[in-house]
Amino acid sequence: MKPERRAGHALLALLLILLIFHAAGVCLDFGMAIRYPFELDYGEGIVWYQAELIPGPRMYARSQELPFIVFHYPPVYHLLARAARVFEPDFMAAGRLVSALATLLIAPLVMGLVLVASRQPGRRLSRFDAVIAAVAGLLVLCLHAVRAWGLLMRVDMVAIALCMAGLLVATLANGRFLGTALALLLCVAAVFTKQTQLPAGVAVFLFALWRNPKAALGAAVVAGGTGLAAVGLMQHLTDGGFLQNIVASNINRIGLRHAFWVFWPERFGAGLMLLMVVAAPVLLASLLPAVRRMEWSGAVREFWALRQTDRATGCWALMLLHFALASLLLPTSFKSGGSFNYLLEWLSSGGVLLGILLIHLARTEAWRGWAYPAVLAVMVLTTAIQPFQAVPYLTDAALLARQKALVDRIARAGKPVASDDMVLLMRAGKTVYFEPSIVTELASVGRWDEAKLVEMIRSGGFAFIIVNDETVGATPHRTAAMDTAMREAYPRVEYAGPRLWLNLPRE
Repeated sequence: MKPERRAGHALLALLLILLIFHAAGVCLDFGMAIRYPFELDYGEGIVWYQAELIPGPRMYARSQELPFIVFHYPPVYHLLARAARVFEPDFMAAGRLVSALATLLIAPLVMGLVLVASRQPGRRLSRFDAVIAAVAGLLVLCLHAVRAWGLLMRVDMVAIALCMAGLLVATLANGRFLGTALALLLCVAAVFTKQTQLPAGVAVFLFALWRNPKAALGAAVVAGGTGLAAVGLMQHLTDGGFLQNIVASNINRIGLRHAFWVFWPERFGAGLMLLMVVAAPVLLASLLPAVRRMEWSGAVREFWALRQTDRATGCWALMLLHFALASLLLPTSFKSGGSFNYLLEWLSSGGVLLGILLIHLARTEAWRGWAYPAVLAVMVLTTAIQPFQAVPYLTDAALLARQKALVDRIARAGKPVASDDMVLLMRAGKTVYFEPSIVTELASVGRWDEAKLVEMIRSGGFAFIIVNDETVGATPHRTAAMDTAMREAYPRVEYAGPRLWLNLPRE
């Protein structure tokens, strides 16, 4: 065996060991997060409050009066979290359990897609292929963004799992009607979990249309009809409030500085993201040799010639298409409400491409040499610098005691309490009068009248106000009028915990 091959196999074995080690850390993080009773992310409290109201007469309400909240997402995740209370009675723990299980499910779905893409005619899958598929699945699971969002009571990981399941079913169906219909229904379910989760459904439909136009159109009618019926039902049940909440009122300002906070947390995985960007054109050039020669008319002929090719090649084409569509949505990270969750679908699809690339490099004579071990070396280095556990502070007894004391203080308050940390309000059994971030966004563009809220603050309508700022002077979740009213009516400031400050009324 050539030295580069030996080096490659040694690096693959090392990478698998590292990933198993880190996967254990991911599972420990998930277990700790499920048991941790307080906020890990700003949006968890409002998602919990929304889940309390779904289903019910106040879900997706159209009223602009206080208490005022916007239901940011369709109801699939909320209903799953409610169902999970059979196993975990605490609503927060149930929601995090759903996210954790969905995240763990993504790993075998990625593995399945890599294996489908590798099973070419006349070639049986080997244990070597299975190892690379396992590496791809575990790699996605251990990415910072994936493990971080898997900890949270947020909708994202369920939406991603449904997308990846739809892609896998589509590749197995290979254009047949029933399988394509099921794949599109899974993608519709993903959209009814998070309405921006569109690339997978579009990719599945275009792939099926390329393979079998008649079956694709029939499946689209089934899935589209189901989706439209669901929208119609929700519009009817909410007196037209469903679309108003998830579309018209769910707005964000655009700014490049927001994109920085999307990509900065992923800086330690930059090597992997660069490999994903490289993998796409390499695999495209291998799928369509004319692309490598810059013969675009020849590439079009080769593309149509692949319509009746094997399932593995079809999987290559589908995943390249999905990765391209997911890449087109990356600029949505410029939204003020954006976070590194906007990378999740792109990273999951890119993980599949990395698995396909590794098997391709190992098999293809033209790529043999040091390319295969070089790619593995980048993966090993990137994996090695990831932390074993991301949230060790959850066992801090002093922090827990401080949070519990604050909850007791909120519960004893004779008036409503406003808080950036809405989990505290839920723990105290208080109504969430407004979600600071969304009312700031809506008021800033004239879509919601803040006058009544400002007056409530000025008149001392809240017992106190909890802000989540690194410095007392920062105002990320308040308009200028709200901030001025708070500082005038609640001038006393008291430290309440990491990044938490109480704004108290005059004595």
